[in-house]
Amino acid sequence: MNQFPTTPIHLIETDEAGNTFHLKREDLLPFSFGGNKARIGLEYMKDLHARGATHLLAYGNARSNLCRVLSNLCAANGIPITILSPADDDGQRREAFNEKLCRSFGARILPCLKTGVADSVDMAMDMIRKEGGVPYYIYGDRTGQGNRATPTAAYVPVYEEIRRQGDFDVIALACGTGMTQAGLLCGQQLSGGSERIIGLSIAREAANAKAHIAAFANAWLDGQTIDESRIEVQDERRQTYGVFDEDVADTIRHMMRTHGVPMDGTYTGKAYCALKKLAQKEGWQGKKVLFIHTGGTPLFFDTL
Repeated sequence: MNQFPTTPIHLIETDEAGNTFHLKREDLLPFSFGGNKARIGLEYMKDLHARGATHLLAYGNARSNLCRVLSNLCAANGIPITILSPADDDGQRREAFNEKLCRSFGARILPCLKTGVADSVDMAMDMIRKEGGVPYYIYGDRTGQGNRATPTAAYVPVYEEIRRQGDFDVIALACGTGMTQAGLLCGQQLSGGSERIIGLSIAREAANAKAHIAAFANAWLDGQTIDESRIEVQDERRQTYGVFDEDVADTIRHMMRTHGVPMDGTYTGKAYCALKKLAQKEGWQGKKVLFIHTGGTPLFFDTL
């Protein structure tokens, strides 16, 4: 699997102000339920092979789409994977379909704390080496630094893909780690595009999210710097990771019942709800809006 096909864009709805909302269906990418993490996971796997590593080490909550995709890629390529998995912010460990899938792919899941992650990384790396493996930690060194360019690369060409598919006033997406938005912004800067690229934060405060996006983008640009005035994150509708309110639940039900499109309460449903609220708040009129459906279909079933 070296390249993914172009994912479709279609008009999903028009509001009373004449704004048209279109979906780019990254959830239809043909691997492991698709989503943006399918593209990002493939970049990590390429980098793992380039570095001569033999065992992938990841970090992610039970709901992590990236851990699901990486576990699937590792299973398909005969590569062992270990996942360091923190509990939710309240200390609870809730079962999720993504984690079930990770286990079914043969992933070794090691519970850890959100504090002291570097020590957990050291422990896992030592374990892998003692087993004869060459570890590849997706986030770089023990502190999570040093491998930001790899995931950013996944969405640099997708910006041009979108441009070939149509002209939009706004491109919006769920903002979690910031990798995907960073890639789009790099593509936009290289191409001289001018549309708003809006990240709808699902957990982080805007300032924190913007700093992460800038770090990912600058790592990929390698010597250049991203125009930080273009980094836009809206966080008014953010909530604790994995937590969503009744407005988000209504959005998820509406999208499935009316359009047959699955969204979830961790990423896409929360972000699409925030996008519609933002359009109302700012009084958009006649805008052509693209929402990138970044996937997470297994999480839809956790939402039911």
